[in-house]
Amino acid sequence: MPGGDFHPWLFVILAAWILICGLGVVAFRRIMYSAVSMVACFLGVAFAYALLNAPLVAIVQILVYVGAISIVIIFAIMLTEVQDGSYRQFFNRQTVFAAPLAVAVAAVLTVVLVTSDIGLIGDKALNPSVKGLSALLFNGYVFPFELVSLVLVAAMIGAIVLARKEEEKS
Repeated sequence: MPGGDFHPWLFVILAAWILICGLGVVAFRRIMYSAVSMVACFLGVAFAYALLNAPLVAIVQILVYVGAISIVIIFAIMLTEVQDGSYRQFFNRQTVFAAPLAVAVAAVLTVVLVTSDIGLIGDKALNPSVKGLSALLFNGYVFPFELVSLVLVAAMIGAIVLARKEEEKS
């Protein structure tokens, strides 16, 4: 890294922390435990940004995700009557198709990352200005930016479907 204070073992510890907290988000039966695990995951990501010499992004991560979004989600959980979910909602007939697909995507990403020269990018990276970063984000990468927003909307719709009370059958 340009600053010279990047410690790979500390990054491995942070990556393990983020992975464990991310698994806790989807594995806990109680929704509030999942929300707390999500907050811990967001904090881990903020620490990873700080480790990568991006203090502004780390502070924004803490303010926006840990502060605002987590509080909104926790309030939404507290206002709903459902406080725990059954594993039937997560492990259903779609699991047979989703699990191999997830493993295949992980394998492809691993192969791409291992065989590419992405490790050399850090030596060539520059510190762009906010104007340059925004121009790149909203001009060059506008489609992936919008795609991420659609994925986030789909995730929120999925969370609403999972959190709503099951209608009683008559």
